Amino acid sequence: MAQWKEVSKSSSSIPSLVINNWYHHLVKKAYHTSLIAKARADPLTVLAATDGSVPQSNQYQAASAAIIYKGHRELERTRYVSGRVTAPDAELNAISCAVRLAVKQANCQHIMVFTDSMGSAHRAVDPGVHSGQAFSLSVCRALQEWFEVDDLRRITFVYVPSAMRWDIHGEAHKYVTELKVRVGRRKTDNSIDALRSQAAHSVLDSWSSTFQDPTYRGSEFLELQQPDGRPLQPSYLNGGPWLSTFGHSITEFARVCRCITGHAPIGAYYRRFKINEPHGCTCGAALQSCQHVLFRCRDRYSVHYPRFLGDIASFMKYNPTAFGFNRDPSGVG
Repeated sequence: MAQWKEVSKSSSSIPSLVINNWYHHLVKKAYHTSLIAKARADPLTVLAATDGSVPQSNQYQAASAAIIYKGHRELERTRYVSGRVTAPDAELNAISCAVRLAVKQANCQHIMVFTDSMGSAHRAVDPGVHSGQAFSLSVCRALQEWFEVDDLRRITFVYVPSAMRWDIHGEAHKYVTELKVRVGRRKTDNSIDALRSQAAHSVLDSWSSTFQDPTYRGSEFLELQQPDGRPLQPSYLNGGPWLSTFGHSITEFARVCRCITGHAPIGAYYRRFKINEPHGCTCGAALQSCQHVLFRCRDRYSVHYPRFLGDIASFMKYNPTAFGFNRDPSGVG
């Protein structure tokens, strides 16, 4: 039986953010301290602190570590390089190692695994196809054999924020970050997620470089900014900036794509490609361009200069047919 426990992450108002964070830190620390005190008092409970570390420099390999305790006594500790892997992969490796060590301990009815990656904890007991599946299968097999001996046996995964540097988890963090192993000439292990990440970064770097060329980008592309003022760049994280903002609606996303790329069914596009459709705007302007629709058209809802995606989202909300096909009420075409 697997139990999932995680300290809730309460949202805080901006003015009292520092005070609330300090308060929640104390609450979490008190919760974990009380929890581990009860666990240490139980002679049938084995504690496992796990952590993974992925150095910022590509010259070093990721590392994973696990420390096993019973009461206040340390039973075993191990750390090893995990190769070129993502942070969730390194955390999964550490959890896998901890579980396989914990089930071997004598007089153990309850295993408590302390981790700062609940996502990796869930993956640890998921035998499905994913990056690090081999480690998950080893966990599932070890736990299956362990559970079959006694129906009362159980395992609990406890979330510990890494920034707390708390008790045994803080010790595991220190232990794993001390291990620095350079990438050598020998073949280094690579996880599927790490390879995907490398491929994605390579494609994005190439795209960003090529996109600086106006002849590739096109003269009609609407340039937007990030909140920090930098040009908006594509990303594979969380669907990227455009998809994560407009992906909830197919029709809205279609209109946004036409607006940003300059391929909307409006007068300027018709004139450019010599399409037999009116070039003027419904407001009376001689040419209906994207710039005109966004900034000058009297028939449209006006917002301040759309430097950010949020501005475009606001415009689309108040103009549900803008940059859509007139022949289809939904604007998809």
